Amino acid sequence: MDLEQMKAGWNKLSAQLDKNNTINTRVVHEMISARNRTNYERIARDHKFTLSVLVLLAAAALPFQARTEIIQMSSAILIEVVLFASIAVTSYMLKLLSGFEHSERSVEQMTQDVLAYKRLYSLNQRFGGVVAVVVIGVVYAIEQAFTTNALMALGAALVAAVAFGIYQTKRHNRLLKDIESGLKELNEFGK
Repeated sequence: MDLEQMKAGWNKLSAQLDKNNTINTRVVHEMISARNRTNYERIARDHKFTLSVLVLLAAAALPFQARTEIIQMSSAILIEVVLFASIAVTSYMLKLLSGFEHSERSVEQMTQDVLAYKRLYSLNQRFGGVVAVVVIGVVYAIEQAFTTNALMALGAALVAAVAFGIYQTKRHNRLLKDIESGLKELNEFGK
């Protein structure tokens, strides 16, 4: 084997190695992107469920506005306003999450969207529960007609909602950390 044949063989092997590295990098990039998309979909599914529940609650509460013997009009209006505000916030979160589905977006754009989503989610976590408790307290004060049984049912529902909220928050935060980790990995591959 002369020097030219060795050189040609070396160049051929080098080209194959470069091709394999490019393919491997692309496969790893696609795997990370797929994992991120799966996490986005899980978070979006949770928000869609929440949105459905809020819409059902808002629709179920509407008939009570016309029946003042069941609940005072001011209580019904307050409950509807809070439900519609919650629907608006949840819808906006879903809009932010829908931006993650587009594969042509750069890692920097997706990172900015994640930060915007995290800010909104953090505000919702910080103030959403407080608003709900205040509304329950105000409605209780307005109504002053709760029986002990109704108060116990309301308390049980509140405890169940808090327990479910804690579970969902832990799950959501884990998924969001996975997404951020994936974006960081994708950013490192881009460099």
